[in-house]
Amino acid sequence: MPQYDLNLRDYWRILRKRVWSVAAVTAAFGALALLFAEVQKPDPLYRATAVVKFERTTTLANLLVDSMAFSQGDTLSTQAAVIRSFPVLERAAKNLRLIPSGLDSEAIKQNPMHLQLLTDLRGQIAATPEENTTLINITATAREPNDAARTATAVAQAYQEENGLQRNRKIVEARRFIEEQLRDVTARLHRAEDGIRGLKEARGFVSLADETTASMTRLAALETEHDKIRRDQDEVADQIRALQHPAAADILPSRILGEAGDPGIAKLTGALLDLTLERDNLLVTLTPQHPQIRDLDGRIAAMREGLDARIRAARERSIQDLRIRSQTLVGRAAALEAQIRSVREARRALPDLSRQYAQLQREVALNETLQSTLRSKLQEVQIKEREQVDEVSLVRPATVPGAPTNSPQTAGKAIAGLLIGLTVGLVLAFVVESLDTSIGTIQDVESYLEVPVLGLIPLIDPVKDPLLAPPEDEDDTGPLARMRPFLISLLSPRSTVAEAYRSLRTNVEFLSLEKSAKAICMTSASLMEGKTTTAINLAISIAQMGKKTLLVEADLRKPFLHHAFGLPRDPGLTEVIVGNKDWRECLRTTTDLMLGPLGVDTLMSTPNIDKLYVLTSGTPPPNPAEFLNSQRMTDLIAGFREEFDVVVFDCPPILPVTDAAILASKTDGTLIVYRVGKIARSALKRAKTLLENVRGRVLGVVLTGLKAETSPDYEELQYYRYIYGQEPGQADRMRVLPHRRSVLDRVKGLFS
Repeated sequence: MPQYDLNLRDYWRILRKRVWSVAAVTAAFGALALLFAEVQKPDPLYRATAVVKFERTTTLANLLVDSMAFSQGDTLSTQAAVIRSFPVLERAAKNLRLIPSGLDSEAIKQNPMHLQLLTDLRGQIAATPEENTTLINITATAREPNDAARTATAVAQAYQEENGLQRNRKIVEARRFIEEQLRDVTARLHRAEDGIRGLKEARGFVSLADETTASMTRLAALETEHDKIRRDQDEVADQIRALQHPAAADILPSRILGEAGDPGIAKLTGALLDLTLERDNLLVTLTPQHPQIRDLDGRIAAMREGLDARIRAARERSIQDLRIRSQTLVGRAAALEAQIRSVREARRALPDLSRQYAQLQREVALNETLQSTLRSKLQEVQIKEREQVDEVSLVRPATVPGAPTNSPQTAGKAIAGLLIGLTVGLVLAFVVESLDTSIGTIQDVESYLEVPVLGLIPLIDPVKDPLLAPPEDEDDTGPLARMRPFLISLLSPRSTVAEAYRSLRTNVEFLSLEKSAKAICMTSASLMEGKTTTAINLAISIAQMGKKTLLVEADLRKPFLHHAFGLPRDPGLTEVIVGNKDWRECLRTTTDLMLGPLGVDTLMSTPNIDKLYVLTSGTPPPNPAEFLNSQRMTDLIAGFREEFDVVVFDCPPILPVTDAAILASKTDGTLIVYRVGKIARSALKRAKTLLENVRGRVLGVVLTGLKAETSPDYEELQYYRYIYGQEPGQADRMRVLPHRRSVLDRVKGLFS
């Protein structure tokens, strides 16, 4: 950053210059804060509250019990603790179907998963008594609103049921005893019935007489099947012995290979036969030593080896399968032998079977009688249990909550992120500006290079200067539209940019009178700094004063000047240096310009344009530096001095190539064009040093691309507000317009 005292205007300029960086950092921090808020956003929690009323009963039957059991600790706080106790939560979990309803308390306590579930449920429940009332608020917290309402209501109902059970413990215990006895009797009845049914199913009889006949028939069938399996075992053993005998190798493919599950053997056999047949056919015309016969012999041998390997593998698989089948038959025979023994034993156990059948019938009759009696007693106890008075009543069930209790603070975190990003962006903007090594003020350029600043060329922007805009009837894709940004002094003479070039012309004119500089080089430190545009408009401005001016396209590497005027490139400077042409024959005059895209009307309205002459680059030479360093070029420059008042050379950049340094040593002076903020000050200093090393005289510096946000002097000088060539009566209106536009531009500068 340039070293000068900062004021509020400088801070404003830095903000306008770095507005996009500040905006990007602010947006990045805001986006990160928003993303962080979304990632860290807690799961929504919903709370629902059910209200119960606890009131002691004062029935005559319970007065004695209440007076004996009453204690000072039996208050609403105690009941609030009871609501979160294990029995209440267990009943609530069963009502919510979180735990199977058939499990008892001991089974639940022994199951870690069920215990953890009850612990989680206890953490979701909060019971708080309301002051000066007998009401207790039961609040449930859950991630789903419906779950919160269901849980709160289920806990309230479970507390109500558990309180009633505690008050009616004797009746409840009697009911539980009867229920347990009823379950036992029912279980014994079912076991007796299942015993009769199992006995019949196991024996497969309806009556004992039928069982005897069926036993004889089954025994004969089992013995017949056992004999058949023995024969199959003998046959499998014979097959295994045959396969294990060496002579089985020849008969294996035809008998067993199909059963072995290897279809590749048949394919290999067929392919081997085809190769053998092909070999026999070739032996008719070829000898056994022929390469083709040998190749077939090798393939046949390889295929035979593969076939033998497959046959051996198939034989092993067949033996393995037969052994497995033999083991299966052995197991089946053993099973049949066991069944035969079982049937024979069953025949001997028929008298015991009659005794067991009669005993089971007696147990069924007894348990049916007991079951009927217990059911009658259970109904009596249930009626008594319903007659008891409840101490707890559900005043208000829980309703589904509409909004979570832990709403995320996404908007607040995003705003905080934007504020932090804005602060960091502002700090980074000033840090980057402090690390900027480019030069942005006239004082810095002059003090650093020790040469004067001769011209301040503002940024060419039709938006800020409407006089730079083309006419409405002009074709945007035509050649004149492409030439307009380079011929501002010719096509937009009333613009502020054209006036800046005229100011440069005035400074150069006085400097030329002082230092006798007629031949001037126009160069820059690097590419794209505006040297060609500056050279063109400076030459046009000097010619408009009536001075005979020559503009030479001395950039033989990347010439562009002829494109700007719409002129042919050759013949030009290259042909003149070679000697193929006289330089007067290669000059382009007003007539050539009129015949080009500029036309007659444009040039006729420009004063003294006939004083402008253009010498294009010509055919690009293979060695531009040697051409410019020749004696012919030195003599040519001397001739230009005698013929013209001012000669302007458009040279290449001095840092990439040496062409500009060569011409600087042959001309009267050099102007360095510097685009503000483009390159570091060290590069600009190096360019001046290179010119001085060849004894070139640096006349001054021309600053281009000036705008308020990068060049504080540009806005402070305010020369750009003057409109050249105003019509009578227009001056007063234009004095007001610039200030109004400047205020708008200051506001828009933050967003553009």
